[in-house]
Amino acid sequence: MKTSLPISTTMPISLALSRKYWLLLLTLLLKLAPVYGQFNTDNDRGFFDVFVVAKVKSANEVIYDLNGPFTNTPYSDFDGESFGDFRTDESLMIRGGETKTYKNSGCDITGADLYYYVHRDGTPGNVPIENFTRIQLRFGADLGGLPNPNNPGKPYNPGDQRWGNAFNLVNNVNIIRGLTPGSYIIEVFVTANVQGCESGGTGTMYYSNNSRNFQRTFTVSQGPLPVALTSFEAKRQEANVLLNWETASEVDSRGYEIQVSTDSRTFRSLSFVPSQSEGSIVGRRRYTYTDIEPNKAGVRYYRLRQIDLDNKETFYGPQVVSFGKAGALAALIAAPNPFSSEITLTLPAQDGTRSGTVVVTDMLGRTVFNQPLLLSAGTSQVQLPELASLPKGLYHLRLSLSGEQQALKLLKE
Repeated sequence: MKTSLPISTTMPISLALSRKYWLLLLTLLLKLAPVYGQFNTDNDRGFFDVFVVAKVKSANEVIYDLNGPFTNTPYSDFDGESFGDFRTDESLMIRGGETKTYKNSGCDITGADLYYYVHRDGTPGNVPIENFTRIQLRFGADLGGLPNPNNPGKPYNPGDQRWGNAFNLVNNVNIIRGLTPGSYIIEVFVTANVQGCESGGTGTMYYSNNSRNFQRTFTVSQGPLPVALTSFEAKRQEANVLLNWETASEVDSRGYEIQVSTDSRTFRSLSFVPSQSEGSIVGRRRYTYTDIEPNKAGVRYYRLRQIDLDNKETFYGPQVVSFGKAGALAALIAAPNPFSSEITLTLPAQDGTRSGTVVVTDMLGRTVFNQPLLLSAGTSQVQLPELASLPKGLYHLRLSLSGEQQALKLLKE
């Protein structure tokens, strides 16, 4: 409970002074001491009782006070505090807010808005207002003559109005979604549109803590991934292909779309396998699917498109299966290509140990990379990080494996 009152509040409603007398006294005091919050001191309009409402994780909504640390309200201060620690699968929402305004001398207030912006700690927060998320605080009520709960026995003055409602909230955006682990700052300020004011005419007044904005911190750490895939393989079974994959945990997973390609670039959907989790689980789950499409030929590339309940997607694969002659080496994939640092070679998994070499030459035929390979049964991917030191340009890669040879071009950016 905050009880004392400094000069930094917009409109102290706990004092039994008239508003006019208080404003004159406040103006005098502001000349003698530093200001900790921005507010209007004109007699014709201003803010008082400014709140923001947040929903932290799965708890109920909480009202926070933007009036400063010493005003007479039962709510916690917003500025200078922390929301705490969050995992990437948890939530933090700025649900809405409420402010009360006053107006005199024919001044009119036509609307109010709450703005918030999230950025990493250590990065600039002074960004254009267009970068902020705006929450419209709709007109609530004319308060003139009504009882003032923060100042019993003294009703609100004529012209006092409420904008927004701390108990009727409109925003459901999860700030945490999409953030990577790190420390963050959320900044908040409130505006009101005014017209016909003697001291300011028409324009916008800001409640923004001396343009610093009201700030709270929070941290984000990595939560469980939507799906922890532990294995994915594709095996030829005569004219068909059997796909097997296994997960260790699933969070809000809808299921898996099986996709196939004949060129490793353009994929199409074969089928959809619903998730076994029915929400979120921790525990092993095994899935299978058999591709029975007729007339398979050449090389086929299979991948999984995992889809969350909110339609976010993650891709796994590809796995390669050849329908060429028995024992033939399926088409080689080098990705990314063009590359900047390293390349991953993808080739079909096979039974037994395989040996061979990878040779990279420049456009003059000079060997710039030569690496022997010894692949155990089932191995389908080989990383080549040593290519990072190559100059930019075009190169040729030759793979010799199990008596079969393939070549492709590489572009170093």
